[in-house]
Amino acid sequence: MNDFPEDYTLAESVSGHWHKLGLGVKAGTMLITMSEQLLLSVHISSKRLDLLLQDEKGIFQYAGDLSLEGLEYNGKLNFHSWGIEHIHLNNEKLLLDNPRNDLTNVYIKLSLNKRKETERARLHP
Repeated sequence: MNDFPEDYTLAESVSGHWHKLGLGVKAGTMLITMSEQLLLSVHISSKRLDLLLQDEKGIFQYAGDLSLEGLEYNGKLNFHSWGIEHIHLNNEKLLLDNPRNDLTNVYIKLSLNKRKETERARLHP
């Protein structure tokens, strides 16, 4: 008789807690407990953060990832998920809904010059 469960594997986070990970979910280089329902799986070699959410059985499943690959060259972040329900921009009044599940990637271009420009405009009008 096999006592090991078939629907999850066990992985230890940097805090020393053990968590159930769904089949196919990789713990990466580090597994960080953010809350009872959220884990971050850090993948150093691929410059990626996986977001793992706890399901109704207490098993953490892949929900999406934030890719940092190429950030230092092209300044872009990529968030990928098949579970994007909607996106809020700045506040709840500006909402992008995803009713047909077409939205699976969000790219964000970062710039230190843009940060300085925004800081000047907001702090020194």
